[in-house]
Amino acid sequence: MDTSTSSLEHDYVIVGGGSAGCVLANRLSAERGTTVLLLEAGPDAEPFWVRTPAGVGNVFFDERINWKFFTEPEAKLAGRRLYWPRGKVMGGSSAINGMVYVRGFASDYDHWRDQGNAGWSWQDVVPYFQRSESSDSGESTWRGRGGPLRVSFPHGQHATTDAFVLAGVAAGVSRNRDIAGATQEGVGYLQHTIGDGVRSSTARAYLASARSRPNLGVLGDAAVTRLCIENGRATGVEFVRNGTRQFAKARKEVLVCAGAIGSPQLLMLSGIGAPDRLQAHGLPVVRALPGVGSNLQDHLAMNAGYEVREGASLNAALSGWRKFSHGARYLLHRRGPLAVGASHAVAFVRSDTRIEVPDIQLSFRPLSFAFDSKNQLRMHPFPGVQFASAMLRPRSLGYIALRSADPTAPPLIHANYLTDPDDERVMIATLRWIRRIAAASPLAELIVREDLPGAQVDSDEQIMDFVRKNSQTLYHPVGTCAMGSGPQAVVDTRLRVHGVPGLRVVDASIMPTIVSGNTNAPTIMIAEKAADMILEDARRPSSATSTESRHDAIHA
Repeated sequence: MDTSTSSLEHDYVIVGGGSAGCVLANRLSAERGTTVLLLEAGPDAEPFWVRTPAGVGNVFFDERINWKFFTEPEAKLAGRRLYWPRGKVMGGSSAINGMVYVRGFASDYDHWRDQGNAGWSWQDVVPYFQRSESSDSGESTWRGRGGPLRVSFPHGQHATTDAFVLAGVAAGVSRNRDIAGATQEGVGYLQHTIGDGVRSSTARAYLASARSRPNLGVLGDAAVTRLCIENGRATGVEFVRNGTRQFAKARKEVLVCAGAIGSPQLLMLSGIGAPDRLQAHGLPVVRALPGVGSNLQDHLAMNAGYEVREGASLNAALSGWRKFSHGARYLLHRRGPLAVGASHAVAFVRSDTRIEVPDIQLSFRPLSFAFDSKNQLRMHPFPGVQFASAMLRPRSLGYIALRSADPTAPPLIHANYLTDPDDERVMIATLRWIRRIAAASPLAELIVREDLPGAQVDSDEQIMDFVRKNSQTLYHPVGTCAMGSGPQAVVDTRLRVHGVPGLRVVDASIMPTIVSGNTNAPTIMIAEKAADMILEDARRPSSATSTESRHDAIHA
């Protein structure tokens, strides 16, 4: 279909070409006789630094393909505003992330089920993880082989990464040969969404093969400003492209895939949300759903760094003239440091021995860097390694709110980090664990000194002072259009927005609780499962209002 799409009328209109939207575009357009339109606010492009795995630092602040959000001042983080990069390009955040492939623990999804979300247990979702991926681990009970998403180990591991894994075992962490296999617990090497040395974003993995289908329209630089709702039903969207306001009609459904920030913002701009918050901006209340924008959860991260012995770090290889040599190697063979994801290995550990499931993630890099005053990534001048570590199940909850009724204004992001005291305990335990592994052989023999936070930061109070002044997001916001049936729920178990026929939300915002790990693979899984449900419901239209009616009855 020509991308100018003269009729702008389709069965399904997808808002957002990110980790979920590209999946839906592929799976729905594969259905014979079904027409699909995908709208992405950013460019429909794949720049060199998006394709190149080591280009993460180059796209981290690139406003051409990055929304560059900031939180509001965080009271428990010394009043700092944290930077939240999100993808504004075809492929969304899967085009700018660190490419780590982690699924989360089985208990994460069983907890969703236990909260009343039937059909979302670990047993229910594993087939969709498998369907999505083509893993170089080979097909097994847990892994997939024939899916669009390429998942791979690096061609070779740095010796210091090997030392980290061995040190983790020496520190009491069980060895895990496949972090995305039967269990996530333990220490092992990370796999990445990389295929043949190229980033496997959802745009590359899912959309590229579907573009030639005559029933699929794809529009980049198309910023959706509101949902069109007629007689209580979603019938299409309004969007701006090339300075012109346009409309796209959805004969069956509008599918919002704008992410944990964009999806609640779009719903609120369209009159769906907490009445008081909508009316404060002069917006009419189309559907009162107080949970829209609430339940925001994110992984707060602590970076720790060490100076290591000469040759035990990639810093020198990625600096000066050597980086050009590796650049040439990458261009010729798609190998070397430029073909690898940001973190190379990981350990999942417990903050307390009484906790049943690990609640800390320790990701390891055999390199160290910082961003300078011009937001340029610079390798440290000394050989260094870094731990990017996070608490996995924060108790603190934040929210997304409108800044104004102007759809071009970024929303207000209140992450509310560390507002639950238990989160402080976990952050303190995180640094204790980093030091425990760093002190274990054979990694200990490679370390010269602790660079960050430094040996002088030792007491619980000193650690928390460091956390408040230096911690950052791990870029995993979820939960702002939560799935469920209670008064704060936004979508039902089939991801239909309560009380608004013809409208679903399909992205990380539907997670009722955050998964214990990186969120890209789970978001792709959500979209795979949603695609099946959407097509099933299209064949059984009589079921479309059943859950909505039950939800209305709860609030009657």
